[in-house]
Amino acid sequence: MALPAAQPAEVLRAYQKDDLYEKQLAGSLARLVPSYHASKAIPISSLLYKSFTTLKDLQTLGEEYSGIVQVDDTYHRLPSFSNRLFSILLSASGEDLTRRLLGHMEKQIVQNSSLKPQAQNVILVILKTLNHVVPQIESIHRALSYINGGPLQIGKTVTGIDYVHVRPAAAAFYAHLRLLGIVTLIHAFISCGQSLYQAKKHMDDMSDFPNEIDSTKSCIACLEEIVQPCVLQCGHLFCMQCCYGALENCPLCRSPFTKNTVVPLMNYRP
Repeated sequence: MALPAAQPAEVLRAYQKDDLYEKQLAGSLARLVPSYHASKAIPISSLLYKSFTTLKDLQTLGEEYSGIVQVDDTYHRLPSFSNRLFSILLSASGEDLTRRLLGHMEKQIVQNSSLKPQAQNVILVILKTLNHVVPQIESIHRALSYINGGPLQIGKTVTGIDYVHVRPAAAAFYAHLRLLGIVTLIHAFISCGQSLYQAKKHMDDMSDFPNEIDSTKSCIACLEEIVQPCVLQCGHLFCMQCCYGALENCPLCRSPFTKNTVVPLMNYRP
C-alpha cells in the first residue's frame, strides 16, 4: 500500500528549511573563497548539501523536519540515482544554464550574416522575451504546486520525483496556500503578458524600418550613407554621429549600450 502524498504545506516547510541551511552554508563558503568567486557559493552550496543527503538516499534536514520522503512516480520506491542527480543539477543551475544558452543563441544570430536583418531582429526579440519569461516559468510551477501539491522545484517534476508522508500529517486545511498559489499565478501571467506586449511593440517598431535599406552601407538610425562607421557591442554598424548622439539602444536589436563601448572603425569602408 502506497504512503499518502505529502501536503503542499509540508513540502513548502521542508523547502524553506533546506533553503535556510543552504544559504547558511553558502555564507560560510563565501568567506573562504576570494570575493570574485563569492557569487558561485550559492549553487556550490546547493550541490554540496543535496549531494550529502538526497544523492545518498537520505532525507534532507527540511524533509526530516516535515516528515516527508522523496519517491518516484510509483509512490512505492525511492527515486533512481540518475533521477536524483539530474534533479539536483537542474535545481542548482537550471536557470543559469538556460540563460547562458539563450545568450549564446543571441550571439550566434547576431553573427549570422546569412540571415536577413528583418528575420534576425524577429529572432532576437523572441530570444530576449524568453530570457525575461524564464523566472516566470518557475513562479507558475510553484503556484501550481501550492494549489495542487507536488514538489516546488521544476527539476523534481521533470524527473518524476514527488513526496510522501512517513508520519501522520497535521489534519489542517491549508486554504491560505491555495490563495497564495492563485495570487502567484496571476502575478506570473501578468509579468508574462507584459513581456509579450513589449516583444510585440518591438516587432511593430522594427516593421517601420524600410526593408530595402542595406544596413552594411546605410545607417539605419539616420537612413543616410554610413560616415565614420562605428560598431556596437551587438555587432551592428552605425554612423559615428548617431552612435555618440541621442541613441541609447541599438535601433536594430534594441540592445542597450553606453558611449564608452562604441568602437570606431577607422580603416573600414562599407
